Amino acid sequence: MAITKENNQKKKGLFLHEYVGRRAESKRLMGKDSTADLYQAAGHHFFVFQGNRDIRVCDVTATQVNDFQAYLQAKGLKINTINSYLSSLRAIYNAAFDDKPFKRKLHPFHKLRLKRDMTVKKPLSDQQVKKMATADFRDRPDLTLATDLALFSFMAYGMPFVDMVHLTRKNIHGQAIVYNRHKTGIEIRVEITSGMWQMIRKYESSGSDYLFPVMFASATYQQYKSMLSAHNETLKQVGQLLGIHNNLTSYVMRYTWASEARRLHVDIAVISQALGHTNEKTTRGYFNRLDQPELDQANRKITNPICKILSDKQKRINWRGVEATYL
Repeated sequence: MAITKENNQKKKGLFLHEYVGRRAESKRLMGKDSTADLYQAAGHHFFVFQGNRDIRVCDVTATQVNDFQAYLQAKGLKINTINSYLSSLRAIYNAAFDDKPFKRKLHPFHKLRLKRDMTVKKPLSDQQVKKMATADFRDRPDLTLATDLALFSFMAYGMPFVDMVHLTRKNIHGQAIVYNRHKTGIEIRVEITSGMWQMIRKYESSGSDYLFPVMFASATYQQYKSMLSAHNETLKQVGQLLGIHNNLTSYVMRYTWASEARRLHVDIAVISQALGHTNEKTTRGYFNRLDQPELDQANRKITNPICKILSDKQKRINWRGVEATYL
């Protein structure tokens, strides 16, 4: 019969919770699943904050944004998590305005000032990384793989887990690994050190194009998240067993490479380029003047001690094998 009041309202503009779903789906189609998850989480929290009631995008006010920030803080969420939700909500609002412009007196996020929590996870020391390299977990294949992946990440400019497990033989170009970061799309070229070659050959398999036995071609994003979670849980065990870190994760290895680079006085611009950062405007101006040999030289300086330990370790394993044939 008559059109409901809700349907009349929907004709007047976009509704936020509904639009969040559309933006999240759009991000997934672009392969940006982590951003899609973030959008959905931010939208869900705002929906609950509004009493499980959807509102039009054009009705969002600065007061609501401020109260939503206080609501998230009261839930005990970490500062950086709150920042991610607020910046995601702002991005969604901006996209909605670009899609279907509407009248507004002030941008509801105009007073939003996000200050990131600069608390940094504690990196490993060079001695602790060496302890990982000398560790022998031959009776625990899961611990061995997690340790090897962590060391490979360290030797490859702190390569993120997502990029590392997606590496295939096609990424090997002569004596270098060339890949595009999943997060930023920036091309990274890493000289393959002796220690990295050792890891690659150790897990070489004719049955898969992937360099490491983690990823598979048909893996979904949710399955990838499970892989990362399992890897970090196993690394946590490694850190605790070796007494080097109570919460060792793949990110700790990435930060450890950067920290070790600074300890060895590697220029910040070199570190930024090696890590594939895009948001450091001060150092970005130097990037075009950096040659690949400079990056390779910096990485050799950082990782040579680990490469030597791994080489000596392999020699001992080979020697034990030869000895066993004569027993």
